[in-house]
Amino acid sequence: MSMVRWRLVEAVGAEATYGYLTKGRRIELGLAKSHAHDAFVIARGSTQRRAKPLLLEQVRRNRRALQTFYDAKYIDTRTGEVVKAQLLNNGRRTRNRNLSGENLRRYRGPKVTKGRVSIRRQRYPYQPGDLVRYAGQVYQVQGMKSYGAHVKLVGLSKSVNVRLVSPRHWRKGICVQVR
Repeated sequence: MSMVRWRLVEAVGAEATYGYLTKGRRIELGLAKSHAHDAFVIARGSTQRRAKPLLLEQVRRNRRALQTFYDAKYIDTRTGEVVKAQLLNNGRRTRNRNLSGENLRRYRGPKVTKGRVSIRRQRYPYQPGDLVRYAGQVYQVQGMKSYGAHVKLVGLSKSVNVRLVSPRHWRKGICVQVR
């Protein structure tokens, strides 16, 4: 990378800079650490008016995770609380590494629920991040429940029937966020 970098600097006629210089100048100007602030400092900005940065995010049109594993739950004999089985193990997952820590399996009390695998067999109309209108307000979708009959909305404690919401904006493809 260093050979390519210097050839690129020579070919373009640019000037090289280093991270410690950028950091010092950013602290001098009282700016928080971000890509936009670093670019501003590298361009020798000081008090100029700046445009708001655009954040582009690629969102897949279909979630590829079709299978979700829900771990078994046990009662922790030390505290009496219900915890996932992963918290009460010895840390070893593979045989070729020595990741063994303290064996916490001895603190597993009676099993409360057994582990299960949930497989999504169809694509639901609303995906997490979509915006919907419900009761005159716009909400963000957190997820689907009850095999697509209800939708969980961010900010509401109860899930809502799908027939009561209408789509406002699908979060698909390239999403633009202005900060």
